[in-house]
Amino acid sequence: MNKKWLKVGISLGLVALGAVYLGKKTGLLEDDSHLYDEFESI
Repeated sequence: MNKKWLKVGISLGLVALGAVYLGKKTGLLEDDSHLYDEFESI
């Protein structure tokens, strides 16, 4: 049973790393607040 939880933990870790990688690759995780600063000052 302990090996089962180890496999589940490793699998979830890999899924999380894959999600972060895809988010960075597609630009979903980028901070674009600097793009809107110039429009707020008008």
